[in-house]
Amino acid sequence: MRPFTAFASVLATLGAVVLLSVGCGGGGSSTPANGSVSVTLVDGPTTGYKAINLNIQSVQIHQSGTSDDSGWITVASPNKTMDLLTLQGGVVEALASKQTIGVGTYQMLRLILGSGNTLILADGTSVPLTVPSGMQSGIKIPLTFTVQAGTTADVWIDFDGAHSIQVVETGSTSYILRPVVHGFMQVATGSVSGTLTGPAGIPLAGAQVMAQSVNATGDVSLLRTTTTSATGTYSLNLLPIGQAFYVVSQPVVGSAVYSAQASGAITLTASQATTTANLSYTLALGVGGASGTLSPIATATQGDTVYLLESLPTGLSGTANLMVASVNAVVGTSTETYAFLTVPVGSYQTQALRSTLNADGTTTLTRSTHSATFSVSTGATTTQGLGF
Repeated sequence: MRPFTAFASVLATLGAVVLLSVGCGGGGSSTPANGSVSVTLVDGPTTGYKAINLNIQSVQIHQSGTSDDSGWITVASPNKTMDLLTLQGGVVEALASKQTIGVGTYQMLRLILGSGNTLILADGTSVPLTVPSGMQSGIKIPLTFTVQAGTTADVWIDFDGAHSIQVVETGSTSYILRPVVHGFMQVATGSVSGTLTGPAGIPLAGAQVMAQSVNATGDVSLLRTTTTSATGTYSLNLLPIGQAFYVVSQPVVGSAVYSAQASGAITLTASQATTTANLSYTLALGVGGASGTLSPIATATQGDTVYLLESLPTGLSGTANLMVASVNAVVGTSTETYAFLTVPVGSYQTQALRSTLNADGTTTLTRSTHSATFSVSTGATTTQGLGF
């Protein structure tokens, strides 16, 4: 029986190799051991840059239960430069479309970048966007999903370009990629849409709209962002099922600044994955600013985003301390600073989110403590420090 057992073991091993080879192939006909995967790239809006150009060489996914090196499977090779800021308002980039792949569980994605990554600044100047050496193995995005026989796993990548750029001013100004990237399975997400209006029902065009959640300790997580259309309408997709979130906006339309408003808590379900949230706004009574420093200063592998938080009414659910604006901190030779230039008068807190690039290409996020509550008055800038 021993020779037979050994022979059967060899056959089983060979069979597994054949199945894996078929599963890793591209574009072929499906077999019972195969499914497929589609990967789509989107981004959110920002007014700080006119373009964020990334050279994406390939898209890979990692199979569970395999070593880091051998488990990566290439599902797309775009080999082209894409402007992330064009991927909003319903515009998407299909990186992979129903790519044939073996059934099983996959636990991570990564984007392999090439050279020639650039930023177009607000004044139209083109500058290099530095990709740290630690990302030579790719931008890694944690996401666990299962590919089943004869089905397609729809994976979406939200590359938050607005919060992925670190500005370093140490004699000269440089721009470093500190990626804030999220992965989603479309089947497990929903959407919310609505209209933002000002006094007399005037639609607010070009206003930033955010979906965000708050945990038990008061930490805010930004889920998705978009801007309103010319008629004041918006749509936020890729939102979580079964998790409460809020729709928030502090509109700035031309020279008009409006006080922030938030929806009530919204929880989508599998049976009701879409809903509507319309919000109306009044002009701010006055405008000031808020600025400060962060300590300790971000290192060469870190980048910081500062959230401006305000306690907002949320209907029957009471109030919630929600983010009304965010900025990327600027690292200087001896200090790291942030500044909010357009803040309606009121009471606020700040909190910083630090992104650290690890040696293996993954990213760790840490939060500073909340600042003390401070007031912003008309024409004045309040200074408030933050510490990790």
